[in-house]
Amino acid sequence: MAALPEPDFILVKFCIAAAILGVTALIFQKLKSVHPSYPPGPKGVPILGVMLDFPQERPWIKFKEWSEEYGSDITSFEVLGKRMVVLNSYAATQALLVKRSAIYSDRPELPMVNDLQGWNWNLAFMRYGPTWKEHRKLFTQEVQHALAHFSKKYAFGAAHRLLGSILSSPEDFGAHLKHLTGYFTLSVAYGLDIKPAGDPYVEIAERANEGLVKAASFPSYLVDAIPALKYVPEWFPGAKFKRDARVWARYTKTLREAPFQAAKERYVHGTGKPCVASRGLENIQSGGARQEQESCLKSVLGTFYSAGVDTTLSALSTFVLAMVLHPEVQQTAQKAILEAVGHNRLPEFEDIQSIPYLQALVREVFRWQPVVPMAVPRTTTADDHYGGYFIPKGSTIIANAWAILQDESIFGKDTHIFNPERFLTEDGSRLNPSIPSPDMAFGFGRRVCPGRFLAEHLVVVTIASLLHCFDINKAKDENGKETCPNVDYSTGLVSYPKSFACDFKVRSTKLKGLILEAGKDVEN
Repeated sequence: MAALPEPDFILVKFCIAAAILGVTALIFQKLKSVHPSYPPGPKGVPILGVMLDFPQERPWIKFKEWSEEYGSDITSFEVLGKRMVVLNSYAATQALLVKRSAIYSDRPELPMVNDLQGWNWNLAFMRYGPTWKEHRKLFTQEVQHALAHFSKKYAFGAAHRLLGSILSSPEDFGAHLKHLTGYFTLSVAYGLDIKPAGDPYVEIAERANEGLVKAASFPSYLVDAIPALKYVPEWFPGAKFKRDARVWARYTKTLREAPFQAAKERYVHGTGKPCVASRGLENIQSGGARQEQESCLKSVLGTFYSAGVDTTLSALSTFVLAMVLHPEVQQTAQKAILEAVGHNRLPEFEDIQSIPYLQALVREVFRWQPVVPMAVPRTTTADDHYGGYFIPKGSTIIANAWAILQDESIFGKDTHIFNPERFLTEDGSRLNPSIPSPDMAFGFGRRVCPGRFLAEHLVVVTIASLLHCFDINKAKDENGKETCPNVDYSTGLVSYPKSFACDFKVRSTKLKGLILEAGKDVEN
């Protein structure tokens, strides 16, 4: 057979290439019809994705902006080949995290948190499965028992201690709030008391949570995107994260072990206070499974302690900031509390339940600046489709609680403003049933925080006590001029208002006496 002339040979090659391109296009269209496009979002660059443009400060704000820019309540992007999907609406979180929780309840690998810092025993970061279910069941039943039997006593004990501390040194209110949360969680979980300052248990939790807050907001560390980096030696260039994790891991282990051993010793000697630890140890069955049951109890208690300290501290700090910035809200709440309590005693739990404005104020604290703005990330265990978009198995799912709590279609206009009245009926006589409680601040679906009711309990008791006893005013500079703090929050799993000054003034001589008297009762 004679060779084709050169021009004909070129034409044949062109036809073959066109055929290949046509077949490829058909295959692509077929695949596209089977797997719709990913949710919209920034494209980034090859390999790195949006890593170079990933928002380092308060990413929840940028995620909301992307949602508006791309006209979708669900957005996505890649970081080093990892698909990340952000849910920016209540509808999306309900459809996926609640109604399809069977495939949206697992956690990503989280090497920095679980492998290097050693938090894999913590209920919040544990992979979804039988072990998680066992721990969750124990946590839930023990929290319910604590609420019913002794959390009220410890909450008011903590609040009364706080009142006395602020009366003595109001300028140190931040340290006093930290002591309050430590006292409450250690009392409820372990039946332990703490020192007024420099308590070792509080310091352990603070150091352990320092690493956790930095690492659990994915992807804070490169190792979370490239898990193989967890195997590099500490001396390797750029491996400072390994050295940091080693230090934090010691505190993580001590947080789980030390208070539990102290509570166990008291239980054995019959000197412990009623608490979750004593009840749990009493219920542990003898036999071969005892060690496993005790390990489960130890992890549940550690979860409660690590979570309770930071989250409650954040909420109460937000409350103080809001009162400084909104004196009209403070005065309205004080008037409502005074009408229910009177001048001759401190608030009690029954009073709190009868004050709608106070209940609305607490809801607004959790809504205005949520403690955990993006919740803990999830991962999908199967391919899924939502709103015409394809969400592949293994995607990292981020629920933007901050964006949802700013949704004016749910919570009314001007959601950036602190306004408890948004939760009340027009006449202010009761909570408005058409405005939902900001429960999304505590998570979604099967991974919702099981300790949220204890946290709310302590927060409302503390807020009622502070408002009844103190005026919380702007601080003054050296020239006597009032200074106005900024609404500036830290970035991390748990977000706090950055340090600010304020001025606590006891509201009357009578209340000062009641505070001192309540402090003596707590010590006794």
